[in-house]
Amino acid sequence: MKKKYKKIIFNITLGLIFSLLLSMNSAFASIAKAINNTTLNRDSVISVVVKDIESNDTIYSKRADTYLNPASTLKVFTMAAAIDTLGDNYNFETVIYIDNNRNLYLKLGADPLLTSANLDTLAKSLKKAYGGKINNFYIDDTIIDKVYYPDGWTVDDFWPNSPKISPYIVDKNVVYINFAASKDDIKITQNDNYKFSFINELEISNRTNIMPSLNYGENSGIVSLRGTIAAGTNFTREYPVLDTAQFFTGRLRKALDKNGIHYAKPFYPKKVPQNAKRIASFMRPIKEVVSYALKTSNNFVCEVVFKAAGAKWTSKANPKEIEKPGTIEDGKNMFFDYYDKAGLKNNKINLKDASGVSRYNTLSTGWMTDALVWLNENSKIKDYMITADEGTLTKRMRDLKGCIRAKTGTIFGISSLAGYVTSEAGQNYAFAIIIQNFATRTSVIKGLEDDIIHEIYSLE
Repeated sequence: MKKKYKKIIFNITLGLIFSLLLSMNSAFASIAKAINNTTLNRDSVISVVVKDIESNDTIYSKRADTYLNPASTLKVFTMAAAIDTLGDNYNFETVIYIDNNRNLYLKLGADPLLTSANLDTLAKSLKKAYGGKINNFYIDDTIIDKVYYPDGWTVDDFWPNSPKISPYIVDKNVVYINFAASKDDIKITQNDNYKFSFINELEISNRTNIMPSLNYGENSGIVSLRGTIAAGTNFTREYPVLDTAQFFTGRLRKALDKNGIHYAKPFYPKKVPQNAKRIASFMRPIKEVVSYALKTSNNFVCEVVFKAAGAKWTSKANPKEIEKPGTIEDGKNMFFDYYDKAGLKNNKINLKDASGVSRYNTLSTGWMTDALVWLNENSKIKDYMITADEGTLTKRMRDLKGCIRAKTGTIFGISSLAGYVTSEAGQNYAFAIIIQNFATRTSVIKGLEDDIIHEIYSLE
């Protein structure tokens, strides 16, 4: 009788294993078919891994151990580490203190979404808390360093493609310039108190192709505008400011003046003394910042958050060390410590920034899916990721809205997508896709990514 029961149990187990293998083979075939139906050039590289979250079984794998550029999907992993360090309830705080000598101190908090309206709110709070004479007004800018761009960014990634990464942040560190062209004249209008010094070398043509460049030999930061502008056009473009401290203090002074707080002297840099009293503040929750960063794939915001989190990690790891501005290196140390502790140590990972801009970043889809499976249980990063037809997934996979949480990535010749899918059968999967060295249109590659996701959704 015992032998009979053993045989039955063995047959049931064998049947389950066979069914699982059959299901995995079916999944493999369907995803492989989606890949093979897309024409990629011979030099293209595609790496895909799909994992069942509950069982941790690999459902599909293609070049899982090939190290490729993850582009902006990197943001998921850097922001998860930052949230862990800063905490789910962390607030980016911009705070005003006062000392016994009537000196005010504005401590910058690396709030990457701080606006002029927020400074106005802060000034209103200051007016209510303190209406006396101000001796000096200092700014403590020691939250992050003043290295404007990460190592590994090329000149094409710099201004005007990205604002300078600085502790001085307001209105995303950009201003808006209006261009208007008639048949024989070009008018450039700056409606902001912060002004650029332009050398206008634009020519009127039948199309618009403006190429701004900094004259690096000029200490004043003069900008040359070369190229063409179409006759009869009138439009506005965004340009990152060149002097972030000047831009910030200009906005701050305007907020003070608006609220009847008179201060005519310069704003001096100085660290807040220990005996200073906190009298006004503006706070922004980390949830708002990271949600915005992942939804819009904003490089500037991610780099600021990464540095701020790196500073906090360094102060925890080295409590005897004097508080210092956060750096990219601090953020990288935080990143590797976080994933090492998760059992996801990998010496082959190359990390140059937090946003995925650098072409020297490398991850494997195998590591990415392992990390996603772990993060699903140990992090709330999934809650910050977008679903279909929103953010950078707008107009994509509309029929899967609510069934996918993902992050896109795009650099010239590189496309990526990573995240989570809940299948039609209710099964949860983690996936990572990187396609590199393609010559076809990016829209075709994005279509392939969508086809792969639909195949995952259809898994039984």
